[in-house]
Amino acid sequence: MADTINGNVQWSGEHWINYLRRPGEQADSGSFSMYHTRYSEAGAGTVGFVNIPAVGFAAICTDNRELAVWIFDVMIRGRGNQFDRQLPVVDATFSCDGDIRTNPSWTVKTEGHTIVSTWNVTEPATIHWGPAPSGAENLQIFSLLFFTYNVSLTHNGAVVEGEPYTRDIWRPSIGGDRSSCVFALAETTIRQDG
Repeated sequence: MADTINGNVQWSGEHWINYLRRPGEQADSGSFSMYHTRYSEAGAGTVGFVNIPAVGFAAICTDNRELAVWIFDVMIRGRGNQFDRQLPVVDATFSCDGDIRTNPSWTVKTEGHTIVSTWNVTEPATIHWGPAPSGAENLQIFSLLFFTYNVSLTHNGAVVEGEPYTRDIWRPSIGGDRSSCVFALAETTIRQDG
């Protein structure tokens, strides 16, 4: 018999993360976190959080402004990450290219800015089923995680300098440290209230 869990589906979709740092630095030189949403209380759509300090671009890019507000309130606010602050919300278009099995990429276009983030798959998927890495109470996550140290991030065709780095946020949920660059397919968060 299959395991079951009591709760309500909060969000389902894909989460794409590409965080880069220059060697020896503690702050990201480029941060890309995109929620390609298939199901939420605010409907479907895509929300990309982008921060590239060298060019002064930091924004929430979206094709669904209601979803952008919801994602920020539910997934970002209070988590203390680099996007947990006041950022402008800008209209954007999103397109996925490449082979999902080997080298997927996402292109985000907004007025004056084109961001391309690419992941090269180097390891098999890690299956996650359990508590959220962020430590959020009463939240369970199922996901297929593809970690990699082989990525690229560009802004208007210029390469964002930096490299993936190792993060410890995965220790409580899947054990061990993992790359700062990962994409999560078939991700579903379930809120267990009560």
